[in-house]
Amino acid sequence: MANTFSITCTSTSAYDKALFKSLIGIVGRGNGTEWIYSDSSKADVVIVDTDDRSNLALLRQYEHKAVVSYASADRRLPNTFSLPKPARARELMQLLASIQARLEASNAA
Repeated sequence: MANTFSITCTSTSAYDKALFKSLIGIVGRGNGTEWIYSDSSKADVVIVDTDDRSNLALLRQYEHKAVVSYASADRRLPNTFSLPKPARARELMQLLASIQARLEASNAA
């Protein structure tokens, strides 16, 4: 049975949300794992657009296991991964593999 992880985005930009929904739909399956986009505040992973600092305040509303800084790395965020703008499928696939490894390691512990 495949592991399923959810991912969401704090951005208020409809374009960013549509972009991530589309990219997750394209690259979200493989290696025994399925990634789904969710609007839930209980998503496993939250993507935070750190170019807009107001998104950092929104992060408190989420019950996440990992945070992705979308733009440049923000070292003040715990458990942070980084995804450069603009989001591309190959970079997102690599990022998801890294997050998957960390989530599976924490679930096994």
